[in-house]
Amino acid sequence: MPPGSLVYVGEEHKEEVTISSIEFNEHEVNEKQHASLDDLKPMIHSEKITWINVNGVHNVEVVDAISKMVGLHPLTTEDILNTEHRPKIDFFENHLLAIVKMIDLEQDESELDIEQVSFILLENTVVTFQEKKGDLFDPVRLMLKENKGKIRKSGADFLFYSLMDVIFDQYLIIMDEMDDRIATLEGNIMEDPDNHSLQDINEYKNTILQLKKTVWPVREVVNKLINRKVPYISESISFYLQDIHDHIVQANDMVETSRGQLYGLLDVYYSTLSMKMNEIMKVLTIVSTIFIPLTFIAGIYGMNFAHMPELSLSWGYPAVWIVMIIITGIMVMYFKKKNWF
Repeated sequence: MPPGSLVYVGEEHKEEVTISSIEFNEHEVNEKQHASLDDLKPMIHSEKITWINVNGVHNVEVVDAISKMVGLHPLTTEDILNTEHRPKIDFFENHLLAIVKMIDLEQDESELDIEQVSFILLENTVVTFQEKKGDLFDPVRLMLKENKGKIRKSGADFLFYSLMDVIFDQYLIIMDEMDDRIATLEGNIMEDPDNHSLQDINEYKNTILQLKKTVWPVREVVNKLINRKVPYISESISFYLQDIHDHIVQANDMVETSRGQLYGLLDVYYSTLSMKMNEIMKVLTIVSTIFIPLTFIAGIYGMNFAHMPELSLSWGYPAVWIVMIIITGIMVMYFKKKNWF
């Protein structure tokens, strides 16, 4: 298809696309849970700071209508509709497009829930496009409603930073959770390695690989955001953007550390499994060694010769048992003295 063709790329969703909006300044906040396209037109050009949040990008007509209101290029709209897009940032004369990934990890799951979020930043407006309803932005909504911090005293660029910061903080939370899981898994492997442990290692390796693909490109996005001077991003938030950069660097370092831990854990698994097998073989060898002389004695008296003096003696049978018990006791004492078991 020609460039700029508007086609949704991603998982199939049947939910209705919903739009919410928040208009605010230092003195008041107006929120709409279900805004229509007609409601958005005056908001985009309002003197108040506006945050428009679109839940769902599978409805091409809705995304296209909002994009035209904002004045996006068709290629930009095409990127928003492609939920498999690599994280990126593009700067234009009066707006920017930033695409990042929002991640979540269930308590008992190893697979990441990855959702694409597209940001459009204008002078007084932030538009966010999400794949589905539900996000990490409730702390920002709470700060707006309760007038906490400096978010209502600042512009759209600070709102943009606050939303991005929530997403990137989640990266660190997920990495802390993965570190705890890897530490628990290491303890289980040291105690009792089994096939389930190997399966967990492989699942965690896939999770870390997903994190690497998600987090690593964001570093480039933040670097461009810090170094590019545009009129709709004020110099006053440069320090906050640097804080985001530090978080991303830390997240990348944690990803690489966890990745190395998993490869080391794989070596520990095989080493522990080998040690466990060696212990089993040692026990079996000791048992076999003890039975060698006993088998020798039993073999001698199992021969069918007619003239074997001991066979005719009344104390022959108990004597053989006594000899066998003495030999077994001597061998066990010897092995114990050598600390072989």
